[in-house]
Amino acid sequence: MNNKNQERFQAQTQAGQFYVFVVSDSTGETAEKVARAALSQFSIPDVHLKRFLLIDSDLKLREIITEAADKNALVIFTLVKDGLRNIMLQESAERGIVSIDIIGPVLNSIANILNLSPERKPGLIHRVNDEYFKRIDALEYAVKHDDGQRIDEISDADALILGVSRTSKTPLCLFLAQRGFKAANIPIIDAQSIDDSVYGIPKERIFGLISDPVRIANLRKERLKRMGLPLSQDYVSKESIEKELAHSISIYTKLNAYVIDITDKSIEEVAADIISRINNK
Repeated sequence: MNNKNQERFQAQTQAGQFYVFVVSDSTGETAEKVARAALSQFSIPDVHLKRFLLIDSDLKLREIITEAADKNALVIFTLVKDGLRNIMLQESAERGIVSIDIIGPVLNSIANILNLSPERKPGLIHRVNDEYFKRIDALEYAVKHDDGQRIDEISDADALILGVSRTSKTPLCLFLAQRGFKAANIPIIDAQSIDDSVYGIPKERIFGLISDPVRIANLRKERLKRMGLPLSQDYVSKESIEKELAHSISIYTKLNAYVIDITDKSIEEVAADIISRINNK
């Protein structure tokens, strides 16, 4: 990128006119996720992200390139068809457009390593296969075994998630399911003991969640407010939650569960930790 482009981008950012074009000959999911992940690392107040998906002709692509040049947009693209990719690269260079090829270099590297040619067909990642059905089964499993349901059927769970209320058990199980892992969750309630069947689960599959009491209290208050219910001090007080957490930790200790403090972690980070341990057990 030359200095002129850099100056224009900086001026546009300050004026709230920074454009990012996501261009793909498929659904654009990969390019958009990369774009959003990268942009989240910068404090840019106004980013105009525009999607151009299922591009299947030279004409459509050239119209997008013209608009990108007019708006000095940053272009992030996944074009697996050689013809479209070459047009994007060549015309971007000619028009001074900053474009980032997300998938091309990876395809070329794999092709060189394996001495094979890629199929160059958009959307192959979304075709129905065994992995797709595995994810569907895992999602059904997570729903059926949510919040302590069907506790007598959890012996085949890839991950058993334990935690007090508002420790993100359900979202975590659903996220794991999207990665093809069968996850069940059981709430830790007050001073109640855990079902005996849990003690038959291998410790490598049991994960206990904890979090900051104040964070849990705030989440519980928000939940009650959304539901239009009165605040219960037994449910939202810091002291009560600390007792619940102490009780949960005692259960985790008996089960030899792996304990995860989710206070400053995203669902993705917690899931990555769990998946790593499942794969290495």
